[in-house]
Amino acid sequence: MRGAQLVAAGVLAALVGGAQPAAAETTPVTAIHQMMILESGDKNYRLFHGAIWLDHDKATQNYRWGGAQCAGKDLSASNVQILFAAFRSEYAVSLEYAVTELKGKQFRCITGFTISKT
Repeated sequence: MRGAQLVAAGVLAALVGGAQPAAAETTPVTAIHQMMILESGDKNYRLFHGAIWLDHDKATQNYRWGGAQCAGKDLSASNVQILFAAFRSEYAVSLEYAVTELKGKQFRCITGFTISKT
C-alpha cells in the first residue's frame, strides 16, 4: 500500500507542477523606441496586431500583442492609445510579458505595463 501511495503522490505533484502557468516577466524601465499598429487589412494582422520596441533592447527584441503569435494576449484600443501617449510624451515604461511559441519560434507578448516619469 505504501508504494501505491508514493506513486499517487508523485503523479499528483507532477500534475500540480505542470498545471501552473508560466510567470510573467518584466522589462527594465525604459523609453519606447518605436510602435507598430497593424489593421485587419495588413497581411501580418492574423499573426499579430501590433508591436513595441524598447530603447534598452530595440536591436534584438520586440513585444507584440494579439493574433496567432500572442493568442489571448491582445491590448484594448484604449491601452494602445495610452502606450502611444507615453511614447509621444517620452514617458518611461516597463512591460509585463509572457513568452509564447508558434511553429518553433518564440514571441514576447505584452500582458500589462507600467508608465512612469523619468
